[in-house]
Amino acid sequence: MRARSALFTLFGDVVRPAGGTAWLTTLTACMGALGFSPQATRTALHRMAAEGWVAPSRTGRFAAYRLTDRGVERLEEAAARIYRLRSEPWDGRWHLLVSAGAGRSTAATRELLWLGHGRLSADVWVSPHPQGRRLDALLAAHQVSDAVRFATADAGDDDARIVRRAWDLTELRAAHAAFIDRWADVAPAGEPAGAFTERIHLVHHWRSFLFLDPGLPAALLPDDWLGDRAAAVFRDRYQAVADAAWRFYDGLDAGAPSATGKVQPLRRRGDNPFVHGLDATTRSA
Repeated sequence: MRARSALFTLFGDVVRPAGGTAWLTTLTACMGALGFSPQATRTALHRMAAEGWVAPSRTGRFAAYRLTDRGVERLEEAAARIYRLRSEPWDGRWHLLVSAGAGRSTAATRELLWLGHGRLSADVWVSPHPQGRRLDALLAAHQVSDAVRFATADAGDDDARIVRRAWDLTELRAAHAAFIDRWADVAPAGEPAGAFTERIHLVHHWRSFLFLDPGLPAALLPDDWLGDRAAAVFRDRYQAVADAAWRFYDGLDAGAPSATGKVQPLRRRGDNPFVHGLDATTRSA
């Protein structure tokens, strides 16, 4: 886990549902609990700011970082996939994207994989979901002008062949098995600092599935699918440490400095449909 990647997990799982802004001292302490130095934290924050994900601000002598609109949008989109542990309904239609330009762009390819697209050939991408404006924004951002999109009805007996060709579910199964082995039998940390680090490492590990798991509908999943069990392990481990982890963060935030030197938290944690109520229904056939 590198500093920049750890900060994305921290902002997505804690700072975003806590209001979107955090003192630098709070971020440094959180990252310190994860084993990162203050210098590594500041360097990663500067890089994230240069990329437009966060924006720095100052109150007197004290610095803070807030998520930009771009950062909020990206993390909320990620949260909808990280914390929603069941597959979306499927209407039986495949959505195809034909574009030579998208395939030639490493960045566009990475984004398409992140959205859950699979690759049927060099120029043809497929998804069981339409993606809508997210795909429009991706193509515009990477200046892909040759894209042609269309939907096709249920391919019937060819559905399984499409899945095998577009996605490596063998690799995904191995990743799910590794996640289960890592987390299923771990006794949850009871004290706040340990619970916080466990929660961040847990979410960070689960977040890696954003690039591996396309979120296929239940009807397209193989018989040896381990995603259900892995999702249940994630949900149980997360819920076991969530409250204690919040106590750790709330303690740091409550003691953060202000321009007047008084205790002045920057945020108030509100209700969040993902973090405060993980979807209890996992993928099932």
